[in-house]
Amino acid sequence: MPGPDVLAPFTPEVTLSALDALAADPSRADSSDIPLLPPSVLEALTTKWTEHVQESIARGLAGGYVGVEVSTAIHARLTALWHLDDSLGGTACTTSARTDLKMVTKLLRHARHSGQLTTDLHFLAAEYARFLGWAEFDAGNTPGAQRAWHTALRASVEAADPAHSAYLLANLALACVYDDQPTTGSDLLTSARDIAGTRTTPLVAAMIDTWRVRAAAATGDAKQAARLLARAETEYEHARTGDDNPAWSYWMCRPSRMAETGRAFLDLGDPATAENLLTDGLAALEPGAMRDRVLYLVWIATAQARRHNLDAAADTATTAMDIAIMVESGRCTTLLSNLSTELTPHRTAAPVSAVLDRLNSDHR
Repeated sequence: MPGPDVLAPFTPEVTLSALDALAADPSRADSSDIPLLPPSVLEALTTKWTEHVQESIARGLAGGYVGVEVSTAIHARLTALWHLDDSLGGTACTTSARTDLKMVTKLLRHARHSGQLTTDLHFLAAEYARFLGWAEFDAGNTPGAQRAWHTALRASVEAADPAHSAYLLANLALACVYDDQPTTGSDLLTSARDIAGTRTTPLVAAMIDTWRVRAAAATGDAKQAARLLARAETEYEHARTGDDNPAWSYWMCRPSRMAETGRAFLDLGDPATAENLLTDGLAALEPGAMRDRVLYLVWIATAQARRHNLDAAADTATTAMDIAIMVESGRCTTLLSNLSTELTPHRTAAPVSAVLDRLNSDHR
């Protein structure tokens, strides 16, 4: 729903009015007409999704039996949180993640459950803890992220899910690469790939190997980065419709289109390839992935600056700043600060000077 209607309450009457308006209007909005869901709206929506099981959750928290409908509803809340992170960034998600994690932990501790439901609750605890770590990492709180991921690994063992354990290690590893510890990150990613082994899908294997490309490039090992990218592309080609991919893999795309791959070529001193790959990846990005859009644009602007295409770099940087206003991400803030450093030697160019003035003003 365009405009202020996005803030309307979730009631049958409002829903029918919105459906009538949609059916009566043959025009199609472009992405600029589609507002982001504010946190208050998403919270109301997820509450509605779980409203029908609130009594079951309350009964479980009091020591009663809980059934599969509870874990199904919590999965729905978790999925909504993943997409909120895509749109608004990690800072906006930490409180919701921590609140839901408390609920899942209390259900594990107090409710009566058994068999697959117990395993599923352990998985939910592990994934909420992983996601909390990711949100803290994106917010710029590395110590908080590390604490969450270490706890998540314990819960993941209880869930007996090797693919998820590998994903957890991969998150931890990528944070190490961002923190200028690429060798540690590379070692952790190798462990993640070993844990996943053949017990995961080609799509997940390709994702882990793609992040290994970034780590290898950050250490300066161009040959290893090339080998890993070729391996990741081969794994991706083996992915098939109908593969039993985990729900958390929804964001994964072709390895050459991942932002981390383009960034790897910047590390390897090949801005032309970086720009081409990042541009292709940006074009394929989901419309709601606003935080990742900033990552792509910042690194495209970096590549353009290194190729001395300063007008293009200034235009791209401006677009990145415009989108970053809508995102709560310490990682994006840091990358924009890095872009300012990248552009500073070119301040004498008028377009770059204007961008630098805005960058420095926005980040005071």
